[in-house]
Amino acid sequence: MRVGVIGCGRVAQRRHLPALSKMEGVQVVALADTDPDRLSKVAARFHVDKAYDCYPRLLEDESIDAVLVCTPPALHHEHAAAVLASGRHVYVEPPLALSVEDCDSLIQLGSGAKSIAAVGLNLRYHPLIQRARRAIEEGLVGPVQAISATYTTPSRGRRGDEFPAWRQPQTADGSVLMEGAVHHFDAWRYLSGAEFADITARAAFPGGPVSLTATMRREAGDPIMVAAVFSEYAGDNSEICIMGREGTISLSLYRFNGFDYCPALVHPGSIRQYLRHLTESVRSLPRGLGQLRGGDYARTFELQLEAFLRAAEGRAAPPVSLADGRAATVAALAALKSMDASPAA
Repeated sequence: MRVGVIGCGRVAQRRHLPALSKMEGVQVVALADTDPDRLSKVAARFHVDKAYDCYPRLLEDESIDAVLVCTPPALHHEHAAAVLASGRHVYVEPPLALSVEDCDSLIQLGSGAKSIAAVGLNLRYHPLIQRARRAIEEGLVGPVQAISATYTTPSRGRRGDEFPAWRQPQTADGSVLMEGAVHHFDAWRYLSGAEFADITARAAFPGGPVSLTATMRREAGDPIMVAAVFSEYAGDNSEICIMGREGTISLSLYRFNGFDYCPALVHPGSIRQYLRHLTESVRSLPRGLGQLRGGDYARTFELQLEAFLRAAEGRAAPPVSLADGRAATVAALAALKSMDASPAA
């Protein structure tokens, strides 16, 4: 499979290009970026022969089978639409677009295409998310009643001045809701099988930490209540807690031993629960020795790209769809709208 990458920024350099370089039968044959200095450095670092200063030139390259769109969110619709129109398989970094209309436009283009279109909502491929979903489907927690979540990173507080203009907090595409929370929105849908009914967010100050509440609904059953905090001014955390009538699953996605289950009638501070968690940690240790920093999280990018490329080759079902990308993006847009561009009182 011959792959082209549009956009050579942080996510391409740190996540996608290293992952692609490890895959057998996959070759990155071309890059495109409007920054000539960055383009030449990234091409040299990853040994890519063809480097184009604009994406139309990359799409004219007939050797390319699939394209990754790793550009700023405001360009996702334009670039993904052009890839679909060219007949190539396309993988788009989230958010899918910056408006519902643009999301719908891409879905319409994708529905008439023979190529595969996927959105990079990589948390679905986290082993702990997969394990939690199986446990929920098996009834371990009973009907899901509530979800709580935390996503924090020190990126803005420690290196915010290094962010490009589009990543500044006053821009919709640069907000923590579009850059980080959108992945959690998809994970909540994936775990619960529910869709967002309403969503409200508030920020401490423009671009600051965000508190969010939401209601999610399934076709049958009681609504699911959600509470979450998102911040780019704190340490690294990505945690999800799924609460049901029969028990609670707690996930810490950056830890190798980040899965914890507590039955409803067992106190979380009991010796029984402590031994359960200790046993889980010991069982996870062999796999975790090589993943002490970040757990399985870094691997999710590779797993999702592998799934995308298998689907492109006709060897697997399509991965995270454009419709899934739309649902997560719509939730982020609704949260942004609820904030009304003003800080909380």
